[in-house]
Amino acid sequence: MRVARLGMPLPGGLIVSCQAPDGHPLRDPEVIARLAECAVRGGAVGLRVNSAVDVAAVRRRTDVPVIGLHKVPHGHRHAITPTLDLAAELAEAGADVIAVDLTEETPGPGLKLIEPIHAMGPAVMADVSTIDEGLAAWAAGADVVGTTLSGYTARQLPTPDEPDLRLVAALAERGVRVIAEGRYRTERHVRQAFAAGAWAVVVGGAITDPIAITRRLAAATLR
Repeated sequence: MRVARLGMPLPGGLIVSCQAPDGHPLRDPEVIARLAECAVRGGAVGLRVNSAVDVAAVRRRTDVPVIGLHKVPHGHRHAITPTLDLAAELAEAGADVIAVDLTEETPGPGLKLIEPIHAMGPAVMADVSTIDEGLAAWAAGADVVGTTLSGYTARQLPTPDEPDLRLVAALAERGVRVIAEGRYRTERHVRQAFAAGAWAVVVGGAITDPIAITRRLAAATLR
């Protein structure tokens, strides 16, 4: 069966995730938009943004492609854009790409979301946790596959500290366009991801979360 796949609106390179959960000091759409503007000035080729309101705010301040998503509480974690209604809100807000949770443990239409999202205009990023999920998403027409959820599904806990470079390499070797995401914190991690075949790399908290950055450095002072 021939699958429809869009040309990617995102170039390869560094994508910065600009997000802040409820209760975080940075939880404000305008603050998120300013973080996004900083990321673009620093060389980010794209942005990953949670919720339609934040996508709209980021869109007003930046002109690089935006991956939009909407997190929904699900068990021990958040599911990513599990319904078409949420995807439609992101598209209306200006998302160029919509990230969708296509792990086996996530409820909802799953792979059936890809075609109707394409019909709305945006490309689809499949957030997966395993090689089988990634290959299934790619075969179904996802425009890019992200390793975003590797280490976060129930059967993969506890979450490892290092990024899953093996999954990046395994997908790339099979001709999948891969975005490496999940626990990428250093220049070495980014270089390793591209060496493994990644088309782009998402870095989040290591750039945009001062609490996480400070906590990591403060831990180094403990003796």
